[in-house]
Amino acid sequence: MISSSKLVKLMTIGGFAFLGLIYGFYGSRVDAFSAGPPIGRTGAPALGTFPAELTCQGCHSSFSLNAGPGALTITGLPATYTPGQEVTITVTLNQADRTRYGFQATTLDDWGRRAGDLILTDTDRTALADGTGNYAGRQYIRQTTAGFVPSGTNQSSWSFKWKAPAQTAGRVTLYVAGNAASGNSNNAGDYIYVTNASMQPAVSLPLLATVSSASFLGTLAPDSVASAFGSGLASAAQSATSQPLPTVLGDTRVKVKDNLGVERDASLFAVSAGQANFLIPPGTANGFATVTVLRNNTPVSAGNVSIEAVAPSLFAANMNGAGIAAAVLLRIKANGDRAYEPIVTFDQAQGRFVAAPIALGTDTDQLFVLFYGSGIKGNTTLSNVTCTIGGTAAEVLYAGPSGAFAGVDQINVRLPRSLGGRGNVAVALTVATKAANTVNINVQ
Repeated sequence: MISSSKLVKLMTIGGFAFLGLIYGFYGSRVDAFSAGPPIGRTGAPALGTFPAELTCQGCHSSFSLNAGPGALTITGLPATYTPGQEVTITVTLNQADRTRYGFQATTLDDWGRRAGDLILTDTDRTALADGTGNYAGRQYIRQTTAGFVPSGTNQSSWSFKWKAPAQTAGRVTLYVAGNAASGNSNNAGDYIYVTNASMQPAVSLPLLATVSSASFLGTLAPDSVASAFGSGLASAAQSATSQPLPTVLGDTRVKVKDNLGVERDASLFAVSAGQANFLIPPGTANGFATVTVLRNNTPVSAGNVSIEAVAPSLFAANMNGAGIAAAVLLRIKANGDRAYEPIVTFDQAQGRFVAAPIALGTDTDQLFVLFYGSGIKGNTTLSNVTCTIGGTAAEVLYAGPSGAFAGVDQINVRLPRSLGGRGNVAVALTVATKAANTVNINVQ
């Protein structure tokens, strides 16, 4: 019996108002929330994998949201935007008989990710802050201590710039919360307001559909092989001819922007007018990611894909995610001789690959099927990997990087001899409770 080791080698906004006054009077923590509320208080809804943001109305609960006689308004936000465009935005909170005003705002796409950049134009009255925890990757703007006092009669306004992302992010929404505070040194009598306004890209890009190159399913993992389908993706068909893989083929580039707003160039396997095969960049965060194809650095198509740490997929010989597996058989004789045998053959009449039946051979032959897949290497514990062949449990000796091809994983499975004579049998692989697509092998 060959050892497993050898086989592996084979293969809150209201609070800042009155607290600022209290601490100012009593000489302790003068800044408090007068320098801006805690992050995540814009009232943005649950989007993508991000939970809904709070407002300060939970603590400053004298009145319901937007129940006051005042108004929180946004001006300067265009109906549409173009990549890289800069616009000046003004947030105004108006309500009579208030002594202090504050706000917080963030710009998000429809998946809850940071969209573009907020830029200070008045560093005296406004400041930026980065999101943390559940809101990591987001960017916020809020008032400073100086911006805490009214800027006009019965109101306060804050202006800043927004710079659109370099590639379209679909609809972008500015979420804003504000507090018209009574200044009575407690949390009663404060009015909390929320509002939002959206922009659409000036020109909507044609839709790009991205799936696993192995399973053709829509969930992928970092460092896995992906196929994007669209139109006009390249001026000519080209394939990578060397390692490391290039990030540009001809005039085509692919960018992946993850759930935290981090954008990376993808390594490319091949491109054509209708398809781009690429590697999901290592380090891509879980959640929804935007894939954008560019030609001559101009976006031509974009779409979204779900990213998970593990997204097991098995390659099929006919590259359609089903049918006979893309795999080879390793036979080890009693004397230690080893031979690799194909389990598929190309049928010229049918124009596709069909099964080459596996002969069990003598009782002393050890048989191992080496399957190829993607989206598996994120799993770090072999005990999390299970496989059945024809409904029979099969021992998994290795599941991880193939070591030969970028993004390709290998799964080494001992073939149960009890499957003899079964013919076509289904292979069901599960990694970290996630099931891969089903493929087949044929056992004589």
